[in-house]
Amino acid sequence: MYLPFIDSDGNSVRWSRYVDVDEYPASVNWFEATHHLAATEARVRELVSCMGVLDSSTAEALRDAIGDMTLRCLRWVGYGVAPSASPVHVHGEDYHAADLIPADVESGRRVPEFAWDSETQLAWGGRLYPDSLIMAAEAPIFEQLHKDPRLDVAPVRTEDILPESVGD
Repeated sequence: MYLPFIDSDGNSVRWSRYVDVDEYPASVNWFEATHHLAATEARVRELVSCMGVLDSSTAEALRDAIGDMTLRCLRWVGYGVAPSASPVHVHGEDYHAADLIPADVESGRRVPEFAWDSETQLAWGGRLYPDSLIMAAEAPIFEQLHKDPRLDVAPVRTEDILPESVGD
């Protein structure tokens, strides 16, 4: 799931405004996807990453997908969140584990880097300050996410090479 970029006026801009996300492998980054537009659409280079901060549409779509599931999450210790226990070490970084509450999936809040439910229906992971999340979901949730017009989602195919930081 690709998180939107931010324009110079502070508005969210979806990847699909400029590129067809289904045409690219899941490992594509923004600059690879838009390099051919730079000469005619200079503003694509002016967009900045949301750095994991959710816009209202993305937050609503994620909350809809989560529904009434109980999720756990990991948040990077560098965000200054008060720890509930000893940090968990993942991919070279320390994270605090906590329950995912509705306020964790709100507009203006940073999405937790990792989240999952105990019944393995939905999970996601991302880098620090992400511009996308790698998600795994049961078929109905996957279809809901993929068909949701508020989101830009591309399936991971067997030939895709995911970033090393995802830990694939």
